Amino acid sequence: MKKVLLIILFSVLLLLKCNGGIEPEPVKPEGPTGFKGKITFTGTWPEGVKRTHLVVFKKPIEKTDDFFPPNLSFVSDSIPYGSSVFNYSSIENNFLPIFQLGEGTYSYVVVAQSKTETISFERKDWYVVGVYCNNNNQSSPKELILCAGEITEGVNINVDFNNPPPQPPN
Repeated sequence: MKKVLLIILFSVLLLLKCNGGIEPEPVKPEGPTGFKGKITFTGTWPEGVKRTHLVVFKKPIEKTDDFFPPNLSFVSDSIPYGSSVFNYSSIENNFLPIFQLGEGTYSYVVVAQSKTETISFERKDWYVVGVYCNNNNQSSPKELILCAGEITEGVNINVDFNNPPPQPPN
């Protein structure tokens, strides 16, 4: 009788510890996590621009310190000066491989330009020229939501050099 009670107790503990008994573990998505889209430029490109990049931040830029890692999540390859359209993929156009996007929500996706020869992580060196936004309202950034193992398509940004977006804090 003691053996039967011991076996039943052990079985109950084992089932409780496994949370789902003998259910298989959830299938983890295979493949990369990222996004792609198109950046369209209208108007005249400013003179002296040395660098133009697509940049992704986890949180909005509310103060100068928000411009720096770990909030900085992705930087694209440099977009050629004078482009009218730039099709991109975060997997193929990753300027800094140390920034690997994972699943999650990203609050601020922008096209930014700089007149510095080398890449700088100082906010004062960058000017936002386009924002991934809601209903073409560049003062209303749209969240970028990435799911594990999926490429989110249609992350399109319009850059109008004659109508620049609001700038984040310097």
